[in-house]
Amino acid sequence: MQIITSKDNPNVKRIAKLTKRSESKKEGVIYLEGTRLCEEALLSGQTAKEVIVTENRLSWAKEFTPGIEPLVLSENVFSKISQTVNPQGVAIVINEPGIKGDIPFKGDSKDIYVVLENTQDPGNLGTIIRMADAFGLTAVIVSPTTCDPYNDKVIRATMGSIWHIPVVRKTMDECFSFFEQRGVETLAMHLKGSELSNSDLKLPCAYFIGNEGDGLTDETTSKCGGLVKIPMKGKAESLNAAVAASVIGYELSKLI
Repeated sequence: MQIITSKDNPNVKRIAKLTKRSESKKEGVIYLEGTRLCEEALLSGQTAKEVIVTENRLSWAKEFTPGIEPLVLSENVFSKISQTVNPQGVAIVINEPGIKGDIPFKGDSKDIYVVLENTQDPGNLGTIIRMADAFGLTAVIVSPTTCDPYNDKVIRATMGSIWHIPVVRKTMDECFSFFEQRGVETLAMHLKGSELSNSDLKLPCAYFIGNEGDGLTDETTSKCGGLVKIPMKGKAESLNAAVAASVIGYELSKLI
């Protein structure tokens, strides 16, 4: 077994490039680091293309990726390419799941979609994906201007849910066309909407969440069948996008 001790090794340089999302995206792969993150992906059915470990984590590689010869780095070299403060000596490279496929549709009148227009904060996106998984939503749909669902911060915020629920990238026009053809109610989360408690929620339903600072565009808002808002008794002007998405997601999930 060879243990690589130089950061100038060609394989180390190649892996180091993949730790940058801009580079891994070009290759159509995702670099995952950390025991929990890697195990969540593998246990959810993702297949490792490459495995990178330190010598003291070889037993992990044998247990979770038995059919792959790992790239073994010294702890010093691993720490130099690591993206975490306290490296755990475990990383994998997987193929990037596609986000350009069709919007799933169960057709049992229980479909729920959360549609994100221009959401920019990775923590918000990751939390919304996690929420959608928890409440049994059909899919998370993101606009072309929404941040990358496979950004490292997004993946960490999903706590593994990124592998459990479809995440699809579509334009708003594509969304409205799909929902109209299938009789899916469309709701805009908007400060000018009627209070959620007074709204007649029905399934199938898709609700739209806008940019953290600017909300939904006027064009998207105008195309939605209804506008709803979450009543607030305090002095806050609005809720965090992920919190707002979770509140209505929970209310809709009661109808499933």
